[in-house]
Amino acid sequence: MSIFVTCECGRRFEMPDEFAGLCVRCPGCGDGVAAPEPELATSPEVLFIGDEPEPTATSLKAVVSLVLGSLFFFACLSGLPAILLGSYALLEIGRSQGRLRGRVMAIAGIVLGMIGCLYTFSIGDAARPLARRAQCLNNLKYIALAVYNYNGDNGHLPAAAITDKDGNPLLSWRVAILPFLEEGDLYAKFHLDEPWDSPHNFALLDSMPSVYACPSDESLKPRTTGYLAVVGPGAAFEPDFKPVRFEDFSDGADKTILVSESPHAVPWTKPEDLPFDGVLPLAVLGSHHGSQNNGFNASFADGSVRFLKCAIRPSVLHALLTRNGGETFSTDSY
Repeated sequence: MSIFVTCECGRRFEMPDEFAGLCVRCPGCGDGVAAPEPELATSPEVLFIGDEPEPTATSLKAVVSLVLGSLFFFACLSGLPAILLGSYALLEIGRSQGRLRGRVMAIAGIVLGMIGCLYTFSIGDAARPLARRAQCLNNLKYIALAVYNYNGDNGHLPAAAITDKDGNPLLSWRVAILPFLEEGDLYAKFHLDEPWDSPHNFALLDSMPSVYACPSDESLKPRTTGYLAVVGPGAAFEPDFKPVRFEDFSDGADKTILVSESPHAVPWTKPEDLPFDGVLPLAVLGSHHGSQNNGFNASFADGSVRFLKCAIRPSVLHALLTRNGGETFSTDSY
């Protein structure tokens, strides 16, 4: 195999390839010339024509990169391979000395792949708050369903608190419905004749079921919940801890609030909720808290969960907090 050497004097001459990389003497002028490496040596045909070689094929990596990049709807699933293959294609095309084409396709694949990855990250950031809000809604639905199933087994809703024989509140209704949240084992651990903060019961605060934690409320302290019942005369939960039956909801179960989001978080086993004496400020119902900042979610006695705006009229809110007030209003009111 031979290599071709070009001297500064313009003389071109052929040398055996074993002289590659060495200094050889030009037979024309006698000056020393560095012989090129074999892979860098050009054939005489190319040198005499003077043009770059015509591409004979398209880089397959460039094609695949463009295809994957175009599928940016699948985001990172195709975006990252598109970027990698496009980069390899550019490297391959550069080393082919003009034999491969597809540089534009490779660059396009890289760009589209980057767009897909950026799209994924932006969608992910937007989706996380939506997922947390959906989880808050599901939590309230599970709680309302547990209350409904408690009624099915006992003939009445749980009282606002588990009390001792003298009527003193010991534990929250949230403890009473544990068996209906598939937390029967946890329920069995409680000493129902002791207050929530007795040494034994207090230790169980750490076992709070996830259904009582709103993922959108980052201000919640550990072992506390912002899902509170409305407790008051005529509400779904009576302040004297007497249980209420569904037959008592003359206004309709779909028009009476059971549990609401609230910024007033409490230890989840503590028998403390939202006291209602005819007036309940919106501030304690989560107008600047929880899964939304322009309203709050509430579960109703029929098991539904609805978002109530802060702009709700006080008279309508009052009607929703009572089970037998006899008020009439349309769902458009809230």
